[in-house]
Amino acid sequence: MKVSYTNIQFSILICSLIITLNVSAQYFDFPSKVIDKSNLLITYSLSFKQDSTEPDLKRQEDMYLFIGEKTSLFISKNFYHLMHLGRAAEREGKLDNFFNEMSTGKYRARFTYSIYKNYPKGMLSYTDKVLPTFFLYEEDMKSFQWRLINDQDTMNGYYVQKASMQYGGRIWNAWYSPEMPISDGPYKFSGLPGLILKISDSHEHYVFEMTEIERLEKDVFLEILEMDWVKTNRKDFLKAEQNFRNDIINRAREAGADSHSQQAAARSMAKRNNPIEF
Repeated sequence: MKVSYTNIQFSILICSLIITLNVSAQYFDFPSKVIDKSNLLITYSLSFKQDSTEPDLKRQEDMYLFIGEKTSLFISKNFYHLMHLGRAAEREGKLDNFFNEMSTGKYRARFTYSIYKNYPKGMLSYTDKVLPTFFLYEEDMKSFQWRLINDQDTMNGYYVQKASMQYGGRIWNAWYSPEMPISDGPYKFSGLPGLILKISDSHEHYVFEMTEIERLEKDVFLEILEMDWVKTNRKDFLKAEQNFRNDIINRAREAGADSHSQQAAARSMAKRNNPIEF
């Protein structure tokens, strides 16, 4: 099956899927393990500046936080639906139609990571692809040290308090609500005495804001893919990401992209110079 590279916003994801096909003859329908179930879904809007040379250009993506009985999952809304609908399409033999939908940008996702908090217990697990490798690393949740600040406000009708921490080369300021006794929040952030409703770095390059909280009619199973993860640590993963950015033309060529698409991928990657972690 040949996949078109007409939408450069999807080129990285498409390349990833092609590489996956070569090694496992699968696109979406990987074996998975259910680690928890959730009936509480919190949606955050992420506003971010991916290009430090264009500080006035903001991008946006909706993100999901599923709160399970013991574990939570944080993932891009579009990527979550992309993977689940893609799995169904693959099982039904309808991948051609699904890839045509993808090429229109319907399921565009700029973030393909999954973050499982308290899995394993006391740790968070971070999974993502850096072509052509599937990576997994863990971090001790106790290493996230908050400083509580005596500032108060209201947000979305909830009483909130402020906290701050340093992480990933940035200073983060969070507003959490003790009225919502859920010690969790967007991205890797958790551990406060209440749900984080808003968090941003000090330069507001990355801003997460809660937009919706809902009880689901049916439980959602929280799954982690069972594949040959390359287990690493955060530092080496960030190095792999940087190496990928620096070598994007060769990586695109290896994935089967033509010269035009290689150059387009390089231009696109050059604008992604402001990652959330350094």
